[in-house]
Amino acid sequence: MTTAPSTSESAKKPSLWPIFVAGLIMIALFLGLNQWLVGTSVGDADPEEAARSEARIKNLAALRTEEAAKLESYAWVDRAKGTVQIPIGTAMEQIIPQLNESRPRPAYPVVVVDAPAPAASPSPAPDAGPTPAAPTP
Repeated sequence: MTTAPSTSESAKKPSLWPIFVAGLIMIALFLGLNQWLVGTSVGDADPEEAARSEARIKNLAALRTEEAAKLESYAWVDRAKGTVQIPIGTAMEQIIPQLNESRPRPAYPVVVVDAPAPAASPSPAPDAGPTPAAPTP
């Protein structure tokens, strides 16, 4: 026959909910204080940084435009060697059939070594140790 736990036993078990809630409140306070102390970002406070940021954005846009043009155009890479640049779509159309025909191979050399079975060597005679010297008269 089991008895119901008394109220004193259940009162002894500590509840972790207040600790959890206090931890969440501490994290929220820390993040709020951090945001308040940081205030504005450095880029907003420095007008030169804003100008440099705009210049970087323009340079990035020009670079991406140049790269897109290279991906879609024909050009010589090295005339002496006969190396040309072709559009990426054309290159994929030409290389996919070649890749479908070839078997995948390992990217590293695979060396298979058949080790010979160890030869049966005659076991050496048991070593009796040093022989005692004959007594001298």
